[in-house]
Amino acid sequence: MTERGTQCTQFSKSQDYSNGLSQLNYQYTINSPKETLSVSRIYQLDRLVLTHSIVDRSQGVFTRCTKDQKGYLAFRFIRNGFERHSDGKNTSILKDYTIGIFDLREISHYQREKRTEGINLFIQQDCQTEKILADSTTSKTIDAQRGMGRELLEMIFQIAEQFSYCSEEENRLLLKHFLQIFCEWLSETAPFLDSQNYNELLVSATDFMRQNLQDADLTIEQTAEHCQTSIRTLQKVFQIADLSFSHYLNDLRLTAAAIRLYQTTSPVTAIAFQCGYNNSAYFSKRFKEKYHLSPIRYRKKVQAMVKSNEAAERKCPLLEKFFP
Repeated sequence: MTERGTQCTQFSKSQDYSNGLSQLNYQYTINSPKETLSVSRIYQLDRLVLTHSIVDRSQGVFTRCTKDQKGYLAFRFIRNGFERHSDGKNTSILKDYTIGIFDLREISHYQREKRTEGINLFIQQDCQTEKILADSTTSKTIDAQRGMGRELLEMIFQIAEQFSYCSEEENRLLLKHFLQIFCEWLSETAPFLDSQNYNELLVSATDFMRQNLQDADLTIEQTAEHCQTSIRTLQKVFQIADLSFSHYLNDLRLTAAAIRLYQTTSPVTAIAFQCGYNNSAYFSKRFKEKYHLSPIRYRKKVQAMVKSNEAAERKCPLLEKFFP
């Protein structure tokens, strides 16, 4: 069925869900002695496909079947469950609050070991996403149990919940901004997420930074003390990740501000303060440098759907959650 310009199809049987994906050039098999599907929806918007499903224990194969030589990526966001994915080169384990990224030129064999709720986002690679996977890498797994990863994983589920209530233009805008924030976060964190030697130290440091964003005077000295390491060692860790402490902290502040502008009605000045900016004019300047929109214009665009009368009449889930 079509809902306000966005192609949406709902399924109650696994085979019908597989057939629906095959019409979009995705081969998906589900092998199980019993019916596994509880909830399943496929949304198509331009060349982007978003699916939301709850599926019981099963196994099968997933790949993109087309003569199109352009690269495609699959983002799999798991809210709860347990899956193993293997393409013959790499094995990825996705469990509660995990994000998997897969090159769709590879065939993925999966083993779902318990009831799993997840969202798939299939996108064509472009200049924004082409560097997410290295040339020799076909998959990546990201722990999203806390911090910004958790915020972004919850955000995509919120977007999926309200997809049917919004117009095609609103959904396109939401997904555009989500992918921008998500890819920026990945580019900032990927260097140390993949590092074996410095992963624990950097995760500890960045978690501390996220928890103390409101502190305008947060320093590398305080962060090093929290991590029980020297300033020089922490500086070296950031350098290996091709980052600087101050640049990374500023990006954290601005990304957190963008999420708060999207999720709340707090005044811009209050959000600036919450993210460590004592001067709202300076905050607006830095925000515009990063997102090419002022905070007010950014909020108007991404909150357009939850402020519309039609969304209110339909009891939009985002509206109910953030504006009770």
